[in-house]
Amino acid sequence: MMTTPSKFRIWAMSLVALLTVGMAFTSWSGQASGASQLPENYPDQPIEFVVQYAPGGGSDNFARMITSVLAQEGLSDATFNVVNREGGSGSIGQAYVAGKAGDNYTLMTMTSALVTGPIVLDLEHNYEDFTPIARLAADQLLIVVPADSEFQTIEDLIEAAQAEPDVVSWGGTGLGGEDSLLLGQLEQASGANLNYISFESGGEVQVALLGGHVDVASSNPNEIIGQLEAGELRPLAVAGDARLTALPDVPTLQEKEFDVLYQQARGVVGPPGMDPEVAQYWADLLKEMTETERWQTEYLEKNMLLDAYLGPEEFAEWMAEETEATEALVEEMGLNETS
Repeated sequence: MMTTPSKFRIWAMSLVALLTVGMAFTSWSGQASGASQLPENYPDQPIEFVVQYAPGGGSDNFARMITSVLAQEGLSDATFNVVNREGGSGSIGQAYVAGKAGDNYTLMTMTSALVTGPIVLDLEHNYEDFTPIARLAADQLLIVVPADSEFQTIEDLIEAAQAEPDVVSWGGTGLGGEDSLLLGQLEQASGANLNYISFESGGEVQVALLGGHVDVASSNPNEIIGQLEAGELRPLAVAGDARLTALPDVPTLQEKEFDVLYQQARGVVGPPGMDPEVAQYWADLLKEMTETERWQTEYLEKNMLLDAYLGPEEFAEWMAEETEATEALVEEMGLNETS
């Protein structure tokens, strides 16, 4: 015999049906977004932090400071292996990381050369081949000479390079990199002509400069702070838009009426196809790191760097804008005609 259900039973049955639908929707939503969820217990494997330049340079110092601050400030208990894969103006390290598509356990240091290099050089990879994570800092390049150099001012250097083209030598880390673009701007603004000599890293440029093998170089302050303090190198000018607080007597190029301005960015990227949630995990962690007193004083302030944090989306937009600006600059300089 059929019975008529009570109002309470009808309500209970309806509630069960709603809960069942809700659970099914939640399960479907979780499955649909599963690809972007942070892997369970991440990071549960060592992180390979690739530096595409030799030990001792700015990128190497950058990577080792990051891992040190993350560990000592208790921000991450991950194991980091900093690995130098230098060569080919950064292309060897870039090719290695670009070949690790979908790898969530590899990071790579980035400088503006990742944007500028492929525009001038016939390199296989550019910034679009990597997962943007975070831009962290910016260098204002210094033009420096050995302490006993005959060039006492930037004007002395330019006058010598105007009088004898290709005689004054300029050391750098590869055509298409920051120092070569700075030199190109300076030559264009002054009419001088210097002999550009390429090395594998900023550390090698320092050795050549101190050994008298090149006359002048541009460098990130953090690469040469020790030599400046020891009086082994002497700065002639700053390529930024303002004098450095730690070097108040060193003029900018613009002060000397050379229409030149160049700054180098430093950041971190991952392999192509890195899980977006993993990229955001590192971006958030690095953001927290940049706010620590140690990072602010022992890295930015000590090395005369600017705080320049950008998260993944903004970092990608910035690299796209820099690419357009650099393409215009290279075309104006004619560097692409000599690549």
